[in-house]
Amino acid sequence: MKRLFKLAMAASIAGIATQGSAQSIGAACGCPPVSSRTTVNMSTLLTGGNLTNNTTTLTCNNLYILDQTMYVNDLQDLYIQPGTVIKANQAPVGTNAYTLIVSRGGQIWANGSASCPIILTAAADPLDGTYAVTNRGKWGGLIVLGRARNNVRSTDLKDGGPNPSTSITGTDGVGLIEGLLLGDSRNYYGMPVGQENDDDNSGILRYVSVRHGGQIIGVGNEVNSITLGSVGRNTKIEFIEAACNLDDAVEPFGGTVDIKYAVGSFVDDDYFDWDQDYRGRVQFFYGVQGPDNSGGSLNQGDNGLECDGDDGPGNLSGLRSNPTLYNATIIGRWTAVGGSGDEAIEARRETLGKVYNSIFANFRSGISLGDVAYTNWNNGTFEVKNCTFQTRADQTDVDPSSSYKRVRVNGANASAADYTKFATDGNLTTGFNTLIDASFAISPLTSNTVTDRVNPVPAAGAAAAQSTITAPIDDFFTAVKYRGAFEPGAEPWTKGWTLVQTIKADLSTVAGCVGDLNKDGSINSSDFTLFSGAFGTNCY
Repeated sequence: MKRLFKLAMAASIAGIATQGSAQSIGAACGCPPVSSRTTVNMSTLLTGGNLTNNTTTLTCNNLYILDQTMYVNDLQDLYIQPGTVIKANQAPVGTNAYTLIVSRGGQIWANGSASCPIILTAAADPLDGTYAVTNRGKWGGLIVLGRARNNVRSTDLKDGGPNPSTSITGTDGVGLIEGLLLGDSRNYYGMPVGQENDDDNSGILRYVSVRHGGQIIGVGNEVNSITLGSVGRNTKIEFIEAACNLDDAVEPFGGTVDIKYAVGSFVDDDYFDWDQDYRGRVQFFYGVQGPDNSGGSLNQGDNGLECDGDDGPGNLSGLRSNPTLYNATIIGRWTAVGGSGDEAIEARRETLGKVYNSIFANFRSGISLGDVAYTNWNNGTFEVKNCTFQTRADQTDVDPSSSYKRVRVNGANASAADYTKFATDGNLTTGFNTLIDASFAISPLTSNTVTDRVNPVPAAGAAAAQSTITAPIDDFFTAVKYRGAFEPGAEPWTKGWTLVQTIKADLSTVAGCVGDLNKDGSINSSDFTLFSGAFGTNCY
């Protein structure tokens, strides 16, 4: 019934999803329709790839074309007005992908709003919701590089040899950022040991959506949608979206930058990946994996969280990633074919840190612990507490022989003591679609015709969304006491500015109907169960 209802609803709203959205971008803040904006090649604002002027403002009356890699260098400021659109061309094979790079000492001031987001996307994207989410790797992405501490060392090893991202600089504390070719110091992040500044400020990213990036420049070398290299804590990052990327959605390499209200959608690799001594705070992260994970050319998604202390063995600095994350909701798409990875949380390479009050659905397993990360989990320096793990329909949850593994250690099944610790830490497993609606489908895969929508918002009062832990009261966290990125029963913060909303992939953006108590888009037996449970309740 749900599927039939959604197919009908998809057909009825298809026109809405594709009519006028490109024209209305920025309309609320006085921007003209995208089709009538003046086209400006970014190369006309650059000299040798660098901003020609120390202060440059991009305005929403223009449509900007990123036709080469662009650098915002030391002591330069790039201002981007709300509602501004930047479209990027695809670079020739074997060269750096066309990317917007804020180098060390440069600052970007991209301060959009929910009604006037700033969008960076591929040149072929008409911005009307019809450019398929499977279009990935069409340009580079957004890279911000700062001067905060990391743990890179010139002697680091990776894959049995020197790590090219660290050995090339020859300086401890300075690395070459992932996804770019060697030999250009504008691509370096961090500072020599002793000269780091954890309070570094690279500007503001607010209501910024980065789409269809991740162009491959070599084997295993792609640009993340949003890459943060040694970015400091005085940088403001909130309400960002990393969509349809051929690598990770968001990845900080070292640094202390805090991230709040972030979306990762339809990417080919991990949704949030920390590495190299990242020590920031994160709250309200929403990830939704694409519709296909068969291992073919349209394969999408890997781990929900990939938690790395360092790039690999051999780092003797003693510094490891140690972030604190509250309130994530990440929906995976694991299948037995092409889904050998796909862990909700993969922790490895000696990582430290905390993951609290989060919801993970449709992954192969819950917590996968490798090497010293397992020791850290047991001694309390890497914590996963008060999280809910929702299984797939084809998984059972009866340990130790279940197909869903709550905990895996070095690729093998965990012990009974590990399962006990999992529960003692307040973690839960729950059945398929019992907490959130994690079913998602697009047909055909090369379209954006959504035939089954997710609903990441738990019902008000849902037991598996309750927590005994409250986020800290400080200058960053919002002190909420529920699991997941969204307040149960409330309107989500993704509404109005994300690609997920534009293509109507999320039921929270679709008008409900009387009787749809669980807001899954149809009136069915689940709603009757909810009604029966509440029948006779005195509401006065």
